[in-house]
Amino acid sequence: MVKIVSVQAYPFSLPTRRDFRWAGMLGQLGNFVLVRIETEDGVVGYGEATPLPDWGGDFSRHAGETISTVIAMVRDVLAPALIGHDVTAVTEAASIMDRVAVGNVYAKCAVSIALYDAWGKSVGLPVYKLLGGAVRESVPVAHMVGLMPEKEALDEAILAVEDGVRALQIKGGVDAERDIRLVAALRKEFGEGVALRLDANQGYGHVKNALAIVRRLVDAGVSLIEQPSEGLRYMAEVTAASAVPIVADESCWDIHDAVDVLQARAADCISIYLAKAGGFGGACKVADLAGAAMMACDVNGSIESAIGTAANVHFALARPAVSLPAVITISAPAGTHPCRVAGHYYDDDILTEPMQVRDGAILPLDTPGLGITIDEDKLQAFRCDQ
Repeated sequence: MVKIVSVQAYPFSLPTRRDFRWAGMLGQLGNFVLVRIETEDGVVGYGEATPLPDWGGDFSRHAGETISTVIAMVRDVLAPALIGHDVTAVTEAASIMDRVAVGNVYAKCAVSIALYDAWGKSVGLPVYKLLGGAVRESVPVAHMVGLMPEKEALDEAILAVEDGVRALQIKGGVDAERDIRLVAALRKEFGEGVALRLDANQGYGHVKNALAIVRRLVDAGVSLIEQPSEGLRYMAEVTAASAVPIVADESCWDIHDAVDVLQARAADCISIYLAKAGGFGGACKVADLAGAAMMACDVNGSIESAIGTAANVHFALARPAVSLPAVITISAPAGTHPCRVAGHYYDDDILTEPMQVRDGAILPLDTPGLGITIDEDKLQAFRCDQ
């Protein structure tokens, strides 16, 4: 037994390379909560939350969170319940957190990541081996092209593909005509060698409107469409009529949502966030259910820092169903990023060495825990509460 002696939480931020936005997003990227767990042996595990107050599930079924609420929940509720418990008993820890707090999945996810990081360091294993071992050699990345003018979006996409990625997530849902024109331009530019995934963030509304837009996107050359509408009823009708796969994101947060999506036939694929599922344990349940139903998944998020990205990489390495390119950051300190644009959302990050990339995919992080070394001086410089 390796006892937890300390659980801390504080905010930090990273400088963005450019403005990145999606439908319904009100805040800015690059704001995080760091969770730091220390054991009686002096092992330190790091976790991260990227909370958004303006984003949730269908019809507000799941609530948004803020930097302040995550810090308060970790400090005042989760930490007192976990101090003194075994850091390697991650399933028990998840049950404890669910017992003392309803919801608050961002806070729980940050603690979950820190627990796994500390556990891996305690036993000398990378997190993906704690999750069952690697089922793939690397994690292909899909670069996010945010809501931006069409010419800028096209330029961003071209540079990302030149960097080696073979999948793009195109943010849309605000202006369907723009989305259709952009997909058509990108397909003309790249031919069939690049997957184009249009993310509408529920923006196409009623099923009749959504179906008409989906048909035109298919004609324009789209490969997948993420969350065209809101609610399982509308999603199911679009899925049944679509010639390309439909991905559930807002409609599927946790294992209970995944069961509902499966029963309603509301999607062909699921976009998994560690945060939506409350951490590694919950996300594994979603992925394994999807795998049993022969539904492909990706791992996605809110463009995390190196800590959250490392967690995403380990999860994607270890889950067979997570076979779609991941919409995640390629993390690197300032001046060392392997790409000009692909996965390059921040001008700096809190790890000491850049993540390694080959052919548009992140390679395994093979040292114990999350497999990254945190630059403590830089982390302190990026703190927002001092």
